[in-house]
Amino acid sequence: MPLPEPLTALLSPDAYAHPAADIRLIETHISWVILAGEFAYKLRRPVNLGFLDFSDPERRHQDCRDEVRLNRRGCTTLYLGVVPITRAAGRVVCDGRGEVLDWAVRMRRLPQERMLASLLETGAVTFDMLGRLLSLA
Repeated sequence: MPLPEPLTALLSPDAYAHPAADIRLIETHISWVILAGEFAYKLRRPVNLGFLDFSDPERRHQDCRDEVRLNRRGCTTLYLGVVPITRAAGRVVCDGRGEVLDWAVRMRRLPQERMLASLLETGAVTFDMLGRLLSLA
């Protein structure tokens, strides 16, 4: 399935005001995560799965705000805020001016070797880590 036009535009370094040479897209059933330089941007897919409804931009915007508000409790320096995805003069950019097309959660990008999947592969996950993770739930 082809990606929506605004998302495709965000896969270019020109869509960012910061250096973003190493762009990578991660897809989940409800989100797209774009790794761009030292940042990560999470956009909601425009879906309605019954138990969640991201079918319109305002619902996606509210969910982005909720994610930042809730997750900053345990990761104060990771969640940086919510930014608009905009179009001006025919160009789609992240955190720009112009017509707002969608919204994204802006986060600091974690080093790949610190991601849970990498830690599990190397046997670096401890019971203490899991306990701290579960205490945030």
